[in-house]
Formats: sequence, structure tokens, C-alpha cells
Amino acid sequence: MASLLNKKADMKKGTLFWILFFMGIQLNGQISTQEMPYGLQYNLVTRDYPGEILLQADKNKISSMAIDKDNLPMLAGVSLPVEEIFADKAIMVAKHETQSVWQLKISVPQTALLGLVFSNFQMPPNDKLFIYNEKGDHFIGAFTHKNNSPHGLFSTTVIPGSTIIIEYVTNTKSTQQLPGFVIDELIYLPGERFSCDKMDKTSGSCNVNVNCPEGDLWQKQKRGVTRILLRAGSTWFNCSGTLVNNTHQDGTPYLLTSDHCGSTASEEDYQVWQFYFNYEHPQCFDNGDAPLDMMLTGSTLLASAPIDDGTDFKLLELDQAPPDTWNPYYNGWNKLSRTPGSGTSIHHPSGDVKKISTYKSELTSSTFSGGMQSGYWRVVWDETVSGHGVTEGGSSGSPIFDEYGLITGTLTGGSASCSNTQLPDFYGKFYRHWQSNGDLDTQQLQPWLDPDGDGPERLYGYDPNATTNFVHTGVEPPFSGSVSGGGYYAHGEPVILNATPNDGFEFDSWALPDQENSLRSQKHFEFTMPDHEVFVQANFKQLTNITTPQKQDYELSIYPNPATHLLHITLKHHPGKISFTLIDLLGRPALKKEKYMDQQGYFSQQFDLSNVESGLYLLKIRLENEILTRKIIIDP
Repeated sequence: MASLLNKKADMKKGTLFWILFFMGIQLNGQISTQEMPYGLQYNLVTRDYPGEILLQADKNKISSMAIDKDNLPMLAGVSLPVEEIFADKAIMVAKHETQSVWQLKISVPQTALLGLVFSNFQMPPNDKLFIYNEKGDHFIGAFTHKNNSPHGLFSTTVIPGSTIIIEYVTNTKSTQQLPGFVIDELIYLPGERFSCDKMDKTSGSCNVNVNCPEGDLWQKQKRGVTRILLRAGSTWFNCSGTLVNNTHQDGTPYLLTSDHCGSTASEEDYQVWQFYFNYEHPQCFDNGDAPLDMMLTGSTLLASAPIDDGTDFKLLELDQAPPDTWNPYYNGWNKLSRTPGSGTSIHHPSGDVKKISTYKSELTSSTFSGGMQSGYWRVVWDETVSGHGVTEGGSSGSPIFDEYGLITGTLTGGSASCSNTQLPDFYGKFYRHWQSNGDLDTQQLQPWLDPDGDGPERLYGYDPNATTNFVHTGVEPPFSGSVSGGGYYAHGEPVILNATPNDGFEFDSWALPDQENSLRSQKHFEFTMPDHEVFVQANFKQLTNITTPQKQDYELSIYPNPATHLLHITLKHHPGKISFTLIDLLGRPALKKEKYMDQQGYFSQQFDLSNVESGLYLLKIRLENEILTRKIIIDP
């Protein structure tokens, strides 16, 4: 397939979330009371509705819309116009001394997932609104005055069926006193695009649920990733996105996705977008329905850049922050230009439950068709123990994380699929999103994610439910290897560190300098986070079977050293491939380039250091049969 934009279609990690979920569902859902509708409680549903609204959907037209189109996310469904005032059509089905119950039925010929969009939505105190299907096996509400917003727009979670009933419970007995909210449209998501009457199990069989073993190290990051059901005009699409942290670390509900997810959306469209949190199976296998209750509606566009000559990002602010009972996490980010060596993407392929895809080798800098030159990361996914996670339509906008658990890009497109797992995908680079798409605040991430201009090169995530402390990591001797897994953790949270030796070294042991007898000899080190910050050191030792060349057959010049913004390297050697890696004191690559000597065995180039922190580095130069190392000081 030519473009991903339109592809068709455990340890105790889950315990805390599901406790919080079942606590929260009684209070929130789509910020509703979660009580049963009166019509179902007291058997008030009747088949005879004089004011029933019958709608028709052109399934052939919808099918033709699903054909691949460039620069569009995955089609989910369409809007069917209703444009009726509820009070003009509703009938009273029950009354009491203090309350009356009003109902209106809307039907379509075919089973689908159905939702509603209201305008002029202003509920009086003490009134309640419910939505449910004719079978009564799916219902949402009650919605109350707490769902009112200044713009008066409100969209509801979709439920399965061919008929939905709108039920209003009020203290008045006259339609003239009912609120004047308007049913603008029916959200119609055709049933054949989903499995049975649910939205899950719609992606390819190779995909990996986020709570499989591959997700063990990514339990924090997954909590920020959302499924997006978005409207652009009269059409609804599937995308993915993530909550993102800012330097104030105050839980401002910023959400990062891709610009092509609703690139033509209006301000009114953004106000009815739907964001589904924790839409996942609690275990590795598909079992039962994933929760759809934790959904927020409404957002405002803050900044964006298109695919054309840009890096395809969009930053939204949600109308309200997800409740703490939903256990949200605001993902951190890395705005350095260094190449990520490994990591994952967490996403909702084809609108399915949350999945995870894994890469184990370095991303490569690339250009997506029509996009900014070298503005994208190219990734090829790796097979893992539970499958071979890829991406699909609906994954667009999802974050790709580096080995430190930080966002390093957002998904634009590609060709990977369950039938073509070795084909690449492309993610707009986060560090290019930062300030490279224009000079306006509406074209950059920096004014929103770093409003005071503090200039951090990376920022770890924010957990509103936890007091966190930092896990610092180091290596000994310097430049001998690297450690992944450091960062902020909550008290009692599992910490998993991994050590990777550099060429010429092997792993020896872990040490916690503030503890006696703390040496551990496995590369994989797990412990429970205490209530204070921790420093963990990985010890490496040099291999003894390294042979030193007897004769120096190269001419190397590196200047200036110390360097400021540029480093000039000239090398005369045998013709062939040459790679340069600049490594910091923690063993992390800060800059990596691969080049070729010319036919005379000569190489000369300047390297831009503007995105590299000041400090002491090791420059590793890999030739065909030899590795050269030099210490470099960078002091901008």
C-alpha cells in the first residue's frame, strides 16, 4: 500500500489502573453520573414514537469515501444531518409530581455505531439527559449542567445499534419549558468497519496489545496516548495522539498529534472532537470489551504545521483535563537532534484498542513525500515475542518514543502492514516541530511547551497522581557504555534499567553508591522506587583481546577543540564507509553521521553542534577495520 495515511484495515502493571478505573467510572465516564436511564429502569421504552426521526445513509457513497486518498487519516464514518430542536419532537412518556420523562427516537436502517452532536446545549441544574439503544444493552449518561460549555456544542460517545433513544428528565411537564438544545447531527460509523458491535479487534492480527510483555517498560507512557475520533466537515476520522508535558509541569491538557488529522477542520469541528483514554485490554490477549467510558470532548487548536514543506504536527488544548481518577500521564519529550537508538510507538491502529510497536535499531533521518527536507524519522519495526507490531490508518498522530521514554516524533505515514512488516513508516521529528516550521507561535511547539524560554533539551513526563523522584544513572569508566530507563518515577513504582556496553567493553556490574553490598551482575536491573532520588551506576570493563594496529595508516585532523558551534574533521584513509558518533559521559549518542570517503580516500566536513549540550564527549570514528577515538570539549 502506498500510504499509511489510508491503510485498511502480566506483571501487576494493570492492577492500579483497573482499581482507579472502577472507582472513576462511578464518578466520571464522559463526565457523567453513570446511572441507568429511567426508561430502562421503569420499562418506559415503547415502539410507537409519533415523532420518530428516520435517517438514510448512502453506504455506497461512504464506501467510496474509504478509498485511499492522499493526506487524509483513516475514514471512520459520516455525519447525518438532523437539525431538529429536541423539544419540538420529543414526547412525554411518564410524569410524576416533581418530574417528567421525555423521549425521542432516531433510527437508521443498518446497524452502526451511533452518536450525537448537539448545539445550544445548556442544561438547567437538576435535569438529566440519557442516550441508549433500543435493546437497552448500551447506554450513556446522565449528562447534566456540568457538561455545559460556553460554545454550547456537545458530542457523545458512540454506541452500537440501528436506533438510539434520547431521554430527558426534567422538573417541568411542558415542552415549552424544555431547554432549546438542537440535535445537529447523528454520528454514523458503519457497522461493517468494526467487529460485531464493538470498536476493538479491527486492526491486523500481527499487532501487539500494549499490555503484552513488550509494554512492560512503557506503562507510564501508554497512559498519555489517546484514540481520537475527529470531525472535519461532515466526515469523521480515526487518529491517535498523546498528552504532552510542558516546563511548568502543571497538567495543562496539551495534546500532540499530526496536522493531517483534521487538517481542514474548523473551529466548530475541534469543539466536538472526541478523545478516548485508557481504551485498551487489561491483559495481553483480546478478551471482552475495552472501556469506552473515559472520553473527553472538545479542543482548541494552538499550533500546527502541514506535511507540505513541513513536519506535520498539531498541538491542541483539550477543553478540560482528564480527571486524575483516569490515571493520565503527560508524556515527556526530547528536542535534541540525536538519532534514537531504540524505542516504541503506542497507537490505535484502525481505531482499535491500544497497541505497541517496537524498533531495536537506530532511526534514520529522512524526508516524507512533499515534507520538510530531512524533517522525518524513518523506522522499520522489529518482531517481538507477542507479534510484529506495525501501524495502520488510525495510528496517524501517535508518538514514537526513544530509548529514554521521551517523545521524539509523530506519525505521518508509511507502508508498514501485517503483510509487509519490513516496509518503513515516517514520523515528523519533534525537534523540527519545535521551531523549524515558521516564526509564529501558531507554527511552533516552543511557545506552548516551554513558555518561559527555559530551553531544556529534554523534559520528562508529569504524573498528576504521584510525587516523583529522579533515577540518575552513570557509567564507569566514562564512555564505556550507556544506561536506559532513568528518569522520574513515583514511590513504589517498578524501575527497570538496561546496560549496553560500547565497542571494546563488556558489562560488569551495577552499583548503588549509597548502599553497601549493592553490586548486581545482570544487564537487566529492576528495583522498586523509594521515596527519594536514586543514583545507579553501571560498571563496564575493557575487553582484553582487543588488538592495536601496528601501523597508523591514516591522517586525522579535528579542530577546533574545544569547539563552539562547529567541529571540522578531515581524514585521509582508504576509500570506504566511515561513521562518526559523539558520545556523552553517560554513554548516550549526541550526534551520529555516516559518510563515505571519496575515491582518493579523503574526507572533510563541518559538523553542526548547535543542538549539542556543552561538556566533555568522546568522538568515535569507525573505519572498515579500525575504531578511532578522541576526546572533544564542547563549550558554546
